[in-house]
Amino acid sequence: MAEKIVQVDRYIISYTLNKNRMSENKRRPRISDKANQTTIELVEREEAQVTPQNFNETKEVKDDGNDFSEFYDENGEFLWDKYEATCPSHTRHPNPHIKTQNNDKVYSREPYAQEMYDLLSEHSSEIKPQINVGEIHTGVIWAVTQEWITIDINYRELVYVKAGKESEEVRMMLPGDEAAVLITDTNGTLSGSITGGMKHKIFSDLRDAIEEGNTAWVGTVKSMIENGGYIVRVQGIDCFMPGSLAGINKLSDFSSIIGEEIYVVPVSFSGERGTIVVSHRKYLQALIPGAIAELKENIEGVKKGKVTGTAKYGVFVEFDKCLTGMIHVNELNEETLKLVRSGQLKPGMDIEFLVKDIISNTKITLTQKESSTFNPWTDISSRYQIPSIVKAVVKTKKDYGMFVNIEEGVTGLLHVSEISKERMVDYKPGDTIDVQITRIDESTMKVFLKLPEQAQEVV
Repeated sequence: MAEKIVQVDRYIISYTLNKNRMSENKRRPRISDKANQTTIELVEREEAQVTPQNFNETKEVKDDGNDFSEFYDENGEFLWDKYEATCPSHTRHPNPHIKTQNNDKVYSREPYAQEMYDLLSEHSSEIKPQINVGEIHTGVIWAVTQEWITIDINYRELVYVKAGKESEEVRMMLPGDEAAVLITDTNGTLSGSITGGMKHKIFSDLRDAIEEGNTAWVGTVKSMIENGGYIVRVQGIDCFMPGSLAGINKLSDFSSIIGEEIYVVPVSFSGERGTIVVSHRKYLQALIPGAIAELKENIEGVKKGKVTGTAKYGVFVEFDKCLTGMIHVNELNEETLKLVRSGQLKPGMDIEFLVKDIISNTKITLTQKESSTFNPWTDISSRYQIPSIVKAVVKTKKDYGMFVNIEEGVTGLLHVSEISKERMVDYKPGDTIDVQITRIDESTMKVFLKLPEQAQEVV
């Protein structure tokens, strides 16, 4: 008997060959033939170093002309897969029976090869095969000294950060803290910057938040820039906020928010500026439902707000940070009415008022008259059935129709399509007229009218 030794990676396969083998021109012996059976023993010998140079010296073969009998099956077919498993690596072919990913190649023919590959694949994604300059990796701080901060990023070596070049916030970090590091050098010692890594990561997170649109960040308004905008610094990243997005309404004093901390929501990325565009207004809009619910629970009492603008028909007021209401001119007290008529009521001025009615999240009516407690629009549909005929008083006439008062605080439109212009000439403000209600829209506080077929007119 002779022993043949062949290296397979870090293992040595030794097997015994029968000296009395059949000659090559005869049928190969069957594996089941106990007299000629080959026995294989797998022995791990870490100290064995068999190289292509000493392979011929290492092996000791004493076969009488043929040493491949173990590679034939019962039918005499040559087992190529089994044979290739014993060959040097550079001459092998991948095992075609192993399912791999990413063009991986498995040469082993062992029965556990698939299982072993699956286990390696499961953990390979956590192992970084190569690190390049400019990449950002998240890791855990390993150690902190006065000179160096080392970070474990799950690579074969630690990343070294020069402590003196980092921010005060970074120098206060402790071992075990998670940190993002920007790789700055891979030649020799692997070097990086935590401050740079944090900025890059935050910038990336801000850009990702644009798609979500539901994340608010704390920022500080650093300065104003030309074309009506602001620079808002969010965790070290300078972002751009247009003036139109600085509040729920247009700001009366654009410099009033400089230096303030505000919540902003990333809304877009400006390729021209290379900056993230943020909005304080979008954050305030998200607060409206909650503020409305709280206002309904505490609707009584005098409120304070700021004037955002005036019109012929009323004054617009901002209050509770995100809510906007209107005080109709008929609901203004004498002092405020004088300021409006003289043009002295300016945006930004403080004003007191009462909440008259909450029609919707974006429509709130206010008043300065404490006696005005009844809202005629409340449950108006229950008081006026459609189509009911009611008496109304002519208020004003326009080219497109005639406005009439159905009751105090409720005005309806009699459109020109329902009453001819010739007939409108017969009426003047203060006249009483019978009208028929065709539709009531409580959300917009509008009543639509027409003349009944047999209306009784009182002039």
